[in-house]
Amino acid sequence: MVELLIVLTVITILTGISLFYLSGHERLFRPDEEALKIIDIFQEARQRSLTQRETMRVEIDLTDNVVRLIDENQPNTADDDRLIRTSVLIPQAEVKLNSRPPDIATNPTELMPVPIAVFKPSIYPSSAGHDVCTFRFQRNGSVVNEGTDAVGSNATTTGLTLFIWSPKQNDPNQSEIARAITVIGATGSVRFWEYNRNLTDANKWKDSRRSSIYGGQTGGSNSNSNS
Repeated sequence: MVELLIVLTVITILTGISLFYLSGHERLFRPDEEALKIIDIFQEARQRSLTQRETMRVEIDLTDNVVRLIDENQPNTADDDRLIRTSVLIPQAEVKLNSRPPDIATNPTELMPVPIAVFKPSIYPSSAGHDVCTFRFQRNGSVVNEGTDAVGSNATTTGLTLFIWSPKQNDPNQSEIARAITVIGATGSVRFWEYNRNLTDANKWKDSRRSSIYGGQTGGSNSNSNS
């Protein structure tokens, strides 16, 4: 009986230790999970816009904490916009999207302009007034912004950089893991970047070459965690 109690005690201790380390490991990789989720939707939007010859809108909505893929259908009305897919994002206390990490001063380097994505009140019925960043994939392969009204009038071609990062538990202004997605406005190509603090380069953003299920490039296994 004593031996059984000892065995059960040891099993309980080992289980607790395993759960502790697994929980920390899962937390570290949440920015990657979030980034790949968004990249999949970007790539689906791009693929659909080219094959269906219609504008596909991606809304990253921080108010509802979701990312939506919407088929705009006819270009001159918002009444026929059709929701294709919604994906719930990780809570913003754990993974942030609305800005570049305060402790990182550089952006990923692309051959074409990719300014930092800006979240602003949405002008579209699906998310009116919500804090949203909008990407609209066109039938010609380009990506444009939200424009000036609910049908995207006066939209301009634009590339963007979206940062995805987890704050340190003891300092929310310091990033524990930082990732970025760049979208080229002229071509709609999507790239996934990893920030590696251990590199000696001035710009520590490196192309991650993993692939999303829709074929988007995403990189190696560079870690950027500083304990």
